[in-house]
Amino acid sequence: WLPTMLTTEGLSPALAGMGLTAYNFGGVIGAVLCALAINRFGSRGPMTFWAAMSAVTALCLKFVGVTANPEIFLWGLGLHGLFVTALQCALTALCAHIYPTLIRTTGAASAMAFGRVGAILSSFAGAAMITAGGASAYLNLLGGSMIVAAIAIGLVQSHIGPKD
Repeated sequence: WLPTMLTTEGLSPALAGMGLTAYNFGGVIGAVLCALAINRFGSRGPMTFWAAMSAVTALCLKFVGVTANPEIFLWGLGLHGLFVTALQCALTALCAHIYPTLIRTTGAASAMAFGRVGAILSSFAGAAMITAGGASAYLNLLGGSMIVAAIAIGLVQSHIGPKD
């Protein structure tokens, strides 16, 4: 929904496409950085930090005028993508760690299926948020979701330990 949200807020389709590119490019960098942090410190701290920063970046973007400061907004999207995409990648690794060997495939596949259901539902939620309140409502939804994710990650009992 990112390009739709950006064009609805008044950006040209070309700039809206650049927003998606910035988001995904940030995600590639973030995934590598998060993997390195997990190897060094274990998963609980880095994943909680990445989730919290996902919330912070989404909520801070509300205060940047999309049309008044498109460059800053695009950089912010890249930073937000850095945290969100890295967290999504790390959650897959955590799933493989949490489940015992006997049910690991079923557990990880069930988690991924639940994620796909979330992706389907998010298309409706994203449209509803953009229709109801534009970028601000959309960013509230993203920020709020990431606050819930940070809390949930903190509640997980078994995390990946640091590598020596």
